[in-house]
Amino acid sequence: QTEPFPPLYSSRVSHFLGSDTAALMRAPAFLLPHAHAESDTDGDTEHRRPVTRRSKRDSRARARAARPEPEPCAQTLVVVRLADGGGGGEETLAAIEAEVLARPSVMAAIEAHAQALRRLLSQGREEGLVAAIGECGLDYDRLHFCPRLVQRAGFAAQLGLATEGGPPLFLHSRAARGEFAAMCKERRGAVGAAGGVVHSFDGDAAELEQLLSLGLEIGINGCSLKTEANLAVAARVPLGRLHLETDAPWCGVRRTHAGASHLRPLRHAATGAVCGWAEEKKERWRRGATVKDRGEPCHIQHVLQVVSGARGGGEEGEAEVAAAAFANSVRVFGLAS
Repeated sequence: QTEPFPPLYSSRVSHFLGSDTAALMRAPAFLLPHAHAESDTDGDTEHRRPVTRRSKRDSRARARAARPEPEPCAQTLVVVRLADGGGGGEETLAAIEAEVLARPSVMAAIEAHAQALRRLLSQGREEGLVAAIGECGLDYDRLHFCPRLVQRAGFAAQLGLATEGGPPLFLHSRAARGEFAAMCKERRGAVGAAGGVVHSFDGDAAELEQLLSLGLEIGINGCSLKTEANLAVAARVPLGRLHLETDAPWCGVRRTHAGASHLRPLRHAATGAVCGWAEEKKERWRRGATVKDRGEPCHIQHVLQVVSGARGGGEEGEAEVAAAAFANSVRVFGLAS
């Protein structure tokens, strides 16, 4: 908590390939033009369009600088060609995805990355360092980072890492409700055997029941508690399958969220005394303060307060909710209590 967190995502490629720099450098060049075209457009609404004039301009420049291997160059030109002729929009994006995913080298890159993860997983388990596989999943709120079909292909490969007796899955789903649950259901055997937690859950009651039926458990944070409908769903999560999380530095409970009505001052866990921490803008941060509008580890108390309030337990019910959620996380992730 001593420094404001730096930006975590420099390009949409990282969402697909992970943070392994070596794997990123081996990625097909088709990912690079569309990926980096918008990496420096924070605050610019232009980056929200699937294919933009900026994408075309940057794609042409990157096509000229593409690596000399024929296949990556051909993949780079796919983006330029379709961007020039398609006029932008979802149809052009779908055409790019289909064209790219039809190339054998793309699926080979996905499988190579999955194999690298398997090796890391095996090594980490031997050393007792791996508690879970993740996070992995689908996020259709941010298709400008990684297209839908590419996400699905990557997620399928990631789900292939799940095995009976292996580490549990730590899963992510946003704005992909039907497809995320359907992909987990297609691999019900492996997913159910490994178990896991769908974190930052913000789905409806039907999706909740579907995921619970697969043996998965549910992680709740501030992003799960924005609306009255969210609160009603959070109240339905069985105590034996509930996990509390912050997702810091994201997903704090904001004052505009429906759950804010349940918030009370933070307290020191050891003494019960009210914490006197001020909120400061990141530019003015000082020791002993939290960063304004940023999720902090201490805000796990806020998540607990809202979940207990939504369940009708209020302050009196917090101890029961906290004990159950803690025990669930210790059990699922094999942690020492």
